[in-house]
Amino acid sequence: RAAMRGVMLYVIQEKKTTWEGAPLISGINCQPQSVYDDFLNTKLLYQKDGGVMFYHMVQSFPKGADVDPRMAHEAARRLAGDFKGCEVLVCTHIDREHIHSHCIINSVNFEAGKKVHMADEQIQELRVRNDQICEELGLPKFQRDEQKRSRGMSNAEYYTADRGESWKFELMRVIDECMRYAGNREEFLAL
Repeated sequence: RAAMRGVMLYVIQEKKTTWEGAPLISGINCQPQSVYDDFLNTKLLYQKDGGVMFYHMVQSFPKGADVDPRMAHEAARRLAGDFKGCEVLVCTHIDREHIHSHCIINSVNFEAGKKVHMADEQIQELRVRNDQICEELGLPKFQRDEQKRSRGMSNAEYYTADRGESWKFELMRVIDECMRYAGNREEFLAL
């Protein structure tokens, strides 16, 4: 609960979200002023206030791209609207060199009372939908058609790494440590 409240307090900050005197903050199926209580009440109603409490999605545009903050916010609102029956807090930040929007999604669907699950397939579908929305609004797409699609970290790999059980991250840590102590290539190989 504390993590959920902390993320909400971070993304809703006035200094990050105010553009031309108006906040770029929206609630989809919830009120931004009471979003924590809205999320929690849904969880308590369905007795699902444990485990994954929320999902945090960030829609970010390239540094220096000519993106109108209101259009970026509209794109994030449309994407958040695809989470049918879910409460979503949408906040667009303009305080960095790149415009980006945060979507905090309740992990419990308020209509069906079921937990929302985000597998790799759903994430890929979201990326495709995001590209469609951006194209409709004349905004830069997340994955350009001509770009080679790199294989990112899967959800399973991410959660394994998050629990400290990833052999790949352990290997990277050991390599970094050896590089810190080695004075040359031979010492590094020996370590």
